[in-house]
Amino acid sequence: MKQQNKINWNECIMKQMKIFMICLLMFGICFGNPTHVYATTSGNNVQNHNSGSTNYSGTYSSSDYIKPGNYWFTPTVKYGDFVTITLPLVNMTPYNIKDIVITPLISGDKKSWPFEITQTNYVLKLDALSGEKSEPDVNKRTRDLFWTYKVRDDVLNGYYPITYEILYTDEACNQGSCKITTYVNCIGKSGAGSISGDDEDKKTSTPRIIVTGFETEPENVFAGENFMLNLHVKNTSSKTAIQNAEFDLVAAVEGTDKNATYAAFLPTSGSNTVYVDHIASGETVDINIEFTAKADLAQKPYVLDVKMKYEDMESNPYESTGSVSIPVKQQSKFETSSIEILPSDISIGNEANVMFSIYNTGKTKLYNVKAQILADSITGGDAFVGNLDSGATGSVDVMVTGAAATQDDGTLKVIVSYEDDTGKEFSEEFSTTLYVSEPMMEEPMPMEEEVVKPAFPRWAIIVIVIVVVLIAVIVIVTLLLRKKKKKKEAQLLIEDLEEDE
Repeated sequence: MKQQNKINWNECIMKQMKIFMICLLMFGICFGNPTHVYATTSGNNVQNHNSGSTNYSGTYSSSDYIKPGNYWFTPTVKYGDFVTITLPLVNMTPYNIKDIVITPLISGDKKSWPFEITQTNYVLKLDALSGEKSEPDVNKRTRDLFWTYKVRDDVLNGYYPITYEILYTDEACNQGSCKITTYVNCIGKSGAGSISGDDEDKKTSTPRIIVTGFETEPENVFAGENFMLNLHVKNTSSKTAIQNAEFDLVAAVEGTDKNATYAAFLPTSGSNTVYVDHIASGETVDINIEFTAKADLAQKPYVLDVKMKYEDMESNPYESTGSVSIPVKQQSKFETSSIEILPSDISIGNEANVMFSIYNTGKTKLYNVKAQILADSITGGDAFVGNLDSGATGSVDVMVTGAAATQDDGTLKVIVSYEDDTGKEFSEEFSTTLYVSEPMMEEPMPMEEEVVKPAFPRWAIIVIVIVVVLIAVIVIVTLLLRKKKKKKEAQLLIEDLEEDE
């Protein structure tokens, strides 16, 4: 058949051989009737239709002679993927064309162009495309053109038209052009919507999966211990079931290692992924997985993220996320020093001093720490220490009073109590020894005759007597001296008188 067509062309050329016929032929190349080419995904069937409609499974060319090759098929791409788009280009005229320039018509509108614009020039060039006369085999004269794109993250669902503008030169050096449109089937994120805009009704039936609650076994999760997590997951759609659900449970990253961090919860099985094959509309299912809480976690809630991937019954993919907050507790621990009591024996009514220290050896804070010392033989003995941070020390220093004689081995009960961060009270009991005895009875002393005590001490009387004697001696000496002086003066006076006579 191809050989017969070739002979007919040769006869036509030999008969007419006129330049205006060649020009007329080129005119037909550029402005021929639109032709739609439809290719199956296997690329084995090509059909030409002159109708004005376009099917998303095929291609469109504004020329009857420059068109995609017969093994082209519609690719399917997903948001965020890197893809290579191939355009097989073939010249269906008898003559060669040259200087072919192929330019994809790109756009920044996500409804018109499904790929990110990562470069300034997407133009490709071919030196020549052989015609039927040079190469009768259509497959051998087909040339493949390749473009690598990254699919937009916000791409819509549906078929995007990809249009290429093609410029070329024929053998008569006439410029020609045409446009070829192919299609790309794009899959967007969950809820991305449709490029055709006709999916508004479908949005109401989009299946949503949420985490409605959880329990742990045991109820209280302690650092360094295993626990079973039971998650409740519900398909909130009232119409659409889901299938092939994959749940990834990812714990918050913690750790104080020098060179590494780690998740707060580690799955004991080594895998944190759970698969559920089907969840009916409105149904709630339970997901169970065992974790180990790291031993050095602080006492606080830790977030566990639940990443969900699933499909509806038409295999449309969806993604969703949820989270739960799991409180982790640290075991409360404390120790006490040896209890000292001074004195170790007292009688009723007397006091003894009780002293000891409390050490918070756990990794959690102790609240409202108190100490009580109890026995039938004593009273008092209550001490309030207050709050103790991890690693802190509190002191107890209290006086107890003997109230009754000890009837047993003298044991005193020492109770240390505290509260955790939820207000729950804990206590621990110790013991020490203190003996309380009856007071000693004193025998009555014999009566002694009352001795009249001098008004003044004896030494005072002696001092007074000595002072009086000294004063008397001084007075006597003074008087004697005066008397002697007067006597001498009188004698001198007599002698003077005698001399006068």
